[in-house]
Amino acid sequence: MEPERYLIFAPSWLGDLIMAQSLFKVLKDQDPGRALDLFAPAYMRDLVARMPEIDRFIENPFAHGELSLRKRWQVGRELRKGGYSCCLVLPNSLKSALIPLFAGIRRRRGFRGESRYLLINEMRTNKQDFPRMVERYVALAYGPEVKGAADLPPFPSPALRAQPPSAALLSRLGIALDRPLLALGSGANYGPAKQWPLESFAEVASWWIGEGGAVLALGTRKDRPGAERIQELLPPGTGQFYCAAGETSLTEALDLAACCTAAVCNDSGMMHTLAAVGVPQACIFGSTSTQYTPPLSPRAVCLESTAPCHPCFRRTCARGDYQCLHEITPQAVISTLTSLVGGQD
Repeated sequence: MEPERYLIFAPSWLGDLIMAQSLFKVLKDQDPGRALDLFAPAYMRDLVARMPEIDRFIENPFAHGELSLRKRWQVGRELRKGGYSCCLVLPNSLKSALIPLFAGIRRRRGFRGESRYLLINEMRTNKQDFPRMVERYVALAYGPEVKGAADLPPFPSPALRAQPPSAALLSRLGIALDRPLLALGSGANYGPAKQWPLESFAEVASWWIGEGGAVLALGTRKDRPGAERIQELLPPGTGQFYCAAGETSLTEALDLAACCTAAVCNDSGMMHTLAAVGVPQACIFGSTSTQYTPPLSPRAVCLESTAPCHPCFRRTCARGDYQCLHEITPQAVISTLTSLVGGQD
């Protein structure tokens, strides 16, 4: 008998992909012989290779927001050759549900999204019963008997395979591993309502370096100006600050992150990456909520605003004062790091 083969349409955001690994793990636990193929953006390829649950990566050729019906039809017809028995559609868009239909996949499972009732024929309509995004993903591994988060069996957290960073990478970035490293994830692609003030990051970085450590700023090229600004805000003559933002691939950043003693991150893909390699971290939640996308690690502590408008899930602050971010003080983060890792000796 041929092993069952599933096609999974990945979400577009890095953090969401990492949370979705819990679903991949459950599917493999249910049936170790089940093949899992992941349809995902090209930039995710190398990171997906660090997820042993995925058997095959299929590149999603569509740009964000691109419809291209004819091209989707062609891609769907090509995917017919995969012999898939089921497709799990993790994004909420109508566009993402078209290809599984064109591919003739009999069972197409996902949550209710953009008017896609005829496209998803095993539809979940009760998102509100699965408050956390990871619960919504994992629920797709089960049938209608799982009616809400309380019915979900225990499931594993994401766990990405890290490797020791190469000597060539460390040399190129000028990074020494002779001191405890504090990773900074100061970027927030979602918008400024998720970005802790750079001055606050700098104060924590200065404290860590003063305690005998070194600081490693990680992120994309978009995050580099912010990381460089943090370095500028440090007291004159401060060394031991490595700015790797925009200078690494996803897997290089993953391997560097795994070398760190601790981290401070906004609610971001970097936060979920660090959680997936077990690094203790203080996680800053501005406009978003720990009830929705918390880091899936017992070694992560979340700091969250008590402002009455929180969480608003906006990209920018409607009031303009970003109280939810300024309310979280550097001293609160320092105290959290101290409790997580104690002395650095």
